[in-house]
Amino acid sequence: MTERYHRIVIDGEVYYREYCEGHDSYGDELLTEEELVEILLGEVVDDEITVDPYRVENAILRIMDRTDQNLIHF
Repeated sequence: MTERYHRIVIDGEVYYREYCEGHDSYGDELLTEEELVEILLGEVVDDEITVDPYRVENAILRIMDRTDQNLIHF
């Protein structure tokens, strides 16, 4: 079954409702865009990575070739 979402506008307010094509039916809950984004991100984002800019800078400085350092420096 494939669940998708339909945009529903009520009195100028935008909501989303899950739609199941296999059953040709809607879910019970109206979602705001923020709620839908939170649900979808939860389904597709596996992990969170925190980047320490200090460690990145140190790693770049350990590269011997100055041209390579400049190429990847941000």
